[in-house]
Amino acid sequence: MNSRILVADDDEGLRHLLRLILAREGFEVFEAANGEQALALALIVDPAVILLDVMMPGLDGYDVCRRLKSDQRTGNVPVVFVSAAEDVYRRNEAQQLGAAACIQKPIGPRELVARIKLVMNRRNGTVPAA
Repeated sequence: MNSRILVADDDEGLRHLLRLILAREGFEVFEAANGEQALALALIVDPAVILLDVMMPGLDGYDVCRRLKSDQRTGNVPVVFVSAAEDVYRRNEAQQLGAAACIQKPIGPRELVARIKLVMNRRNGTVPAA
């Protein structure tokens, strides 16, 4: 099973923390510091899941998701939005863009891993979509 996770966030410290948490769980983690890098890496590494920060300089998470979902090479990759802002409008917009899940910062390690595994299992057809 593909265990590659692409983490796109402009916060280097958070990317490092997510890498440590996910690597400990056996995931291979790739990091992007902005939206442009995320788009390029998504094509190269073929991730199983993309963790995508909403607010990044340049292309924000919503723009990146739109582009990912409109490209046949990346359109089926589940996107999990990660955001410090938690409101209904943002969650609705994320769902309309095709996000598999939304996680609010700060992220607890157990919640993070559980959400990623759930998203991966849904993609593989072992868990029905909620």
